[in-house]
Amino acid sequence: MSDFKKITVNLPTEQVEFLQQLATKEKVSVVDVLRRAINAEKFFADNEAANRKILIEDGSRIREVIRR
Repeated sequence: MSDFKKITVNLPTEQVEFLQQLATKEKVSVVDVLRRAINAEKFFADNEAANRKILIEDGSRIREVIRR
């Protein structure tokens, strides 16, 4: 089992409310939503480091995701 470390973060109210709404909608905890967000960011960072492109298909259009 992985080691866990407890952290405290300060977020704007709007972001906290969004996390709570998403957690409620998906029937998961706020911590689960945060873990997913971190994993998604890691996915983007890992692929960027490997010089890969992330593409989104929008109907007949394909667009590249650009992170800043």
